[in-house]
Amino acid sequence: MKRKPWPIILLALLHVLAPFGNIIFNSFRSGRELLQTWNFWYYALPKPLFITYVILPPLAGLFIYICRRWSYWCYVICLVFIFFSNVYGFWTNINLFNFLTLTTVMVVDILAVAYFVAPSVRKVYFDPRMRWWETAPRYNFDVHGHVGAQQVLVKNISEGGALVEASENYQEGQSVDLGWEYHGEGYKMPGKVVYRKPMGGKFGYGIRYDHTPQSKKTMSVFIKRLHKEGKMIRDRLPGPEDGFFAWLKKLVTNREGLFPKTRG
Repeated sequence: MKRKPWPIILLALLHVLAPFGNIIFNSFRSGRELLQTWNFWYYALPKPLFITYVILPPLAGLFIYICRRWSYWCYVICLVFIFFSNVYGFWTNINLFNFLTLTTVMVVDILAVAYFVAPSVRKVYFDPRMRWWETAPRYNFDVHGHVGAQQVLVKNISEGGALVEASENYQEGQSVDLGWEYHGEGYKMPGKVVYRKPMGGKFGYGIRYDHTPQSKKTMSVFIKRLHKEGKMIRDRLPGPEDGFFAWLKKLVTNREGLFPKTRG
């Protein structure tokens, strides 16, 4: 996943645009001008309903787009408020049209909840390792280093961490000190193992640095050096295959791309 999943981007955008769609739809239905409908909403509607119709949907879209654990629950809360506000609006003015509107809202809410409780979607919000688009650029390295007294091969590196290949068995969450030499200069970074995966006959370990202000500055200078040497891993950057129309084509032809892919 080289960019934020398109379904999440589109759902966020739809929520942000929802108040505009509501104003246009209600203007058409009532025969009012757009400005008249806005003035009616602003001056005549109870303020809690106005907030629910105008403020909460874009706020919910923002929470969707942020992709954090806390924003996930904030979105759910917004959805609950929007749902019950529509129920309240129906009971205060019972008619067939409002019943159909309420039914539509219920269906949309159920589909939204069903999508966001899907394990692969929840992981994007709850597991930072799923948010590949947020990772710092990585650089090819393939330099021998050491974790403590054990020899390792540093496969690639970034400002925030490194991927090392080792025969030693390290556990997720284990604190380690990663060291290496480059062009005669020694580097040592304290960090933590955040994941492990099979790599040939050995294991690959993702190490996230536990930065101090000084180590962060050191790595920033070091990464700029690698960048000038042209070692950036380009295939980790978004390309044409990650664009909207490429995603849409894959969705229509292969029925893929609706749900984010989880780490294997």
